Amino acid sequence: MQDLVLYNKPECPFCWKVRIALCEAGIDARLVDSATGGAQAVWRSLTPNQTVPVLVGDGLVIHESNVILEYLADRSGHLLPKSPSGRVVPRLINAYCDSVVGGGLREVVFEKRGKKAEDWDQARIDAGVAAFEQALVYLSGRLGPQPYFGTEYSMAECALTARLALAEVYGVRVPERFRNLREWYARMKARPSFGVAFPLTAVS
Repeated sequence: MQDLVLYNKPECPFCWKVRIALCEAGIDARLVDSATGGAQAVWRSLTPNQTVPVLVGDGLVIHESNVILEYLADRSGHLLPKSPSGRVVPRLINAYCDSVVGGGLREVVFEKRGKKAEDWDQARIDAGVAAFEQALVYLSGRLGPQPYFGTEYSMAECALTARLALAEVYGVRVPERFRNLREWYARMKARPSFGVAFPLTAVS
């Protein structure tokens, strides 16, 4: 029986990584589109930030995506290694995806979303792609030849999978020079959680 409700927006990468995490943690939640029916009034009343995702259940209301991930990790015993030192890298990568990777990608998404191709500001898109690709330098070096960013599948995988999937939807792909990241992403796409969480069709 589902005892959790996730108010979320399909395209939002913060929501997207939570959906992936739910699947990977083996935790059921009823997904509610934040824009449907009376959902907006409900979730807005639950969060001071007026943003999604918002997870409700267990007598809790959690309105920050990274706190949600920590809660799911604690509840399931998955998404983070057991040792304190082992948890550092997944947390760092998760934060890096939100800030640095998301920063460049945001420019592309905001410019393309809801517009015809002939109306796009190509300079803004090119700058966003350049920033996105620069962010991959650190990630490629951090991953190296390992299968995961930490010692096992973790919240780092949830966060970066969501960002790369959103990038792909908007026509931005990992360049061939980042072979380890391309191979990593292919493995993530092969996991059941990818199909469960993926909500979108390609923009270009």
